[in-house]
Amino acid sequence: MELRILSLIQKNPRINQRELSDQLSISLSTIKRVMTGMIQAHVLTRKGGKRYGYWEIEAKEQRVV
Repeated sequence: MELRILSLIQKNPRINQRELSDQLSISLSTIKRVMTGMIQAHVLTRKGGKRYGYWEIEAKEQRVV
């Protein structure tokens, strides 16, 4: 699921969690839980505010996507 989320974010960094939920046919609460884990693991970062911000995928040498 994380790879699917990262793929969609890579295509559109301004995508919001509701749009991710709709496109992946996964509940919004599941998307929020998974993304919170990805933020805590330093895989994702939110830049800017809620309305005009965007997602940034953090590059890690060990991680292969």
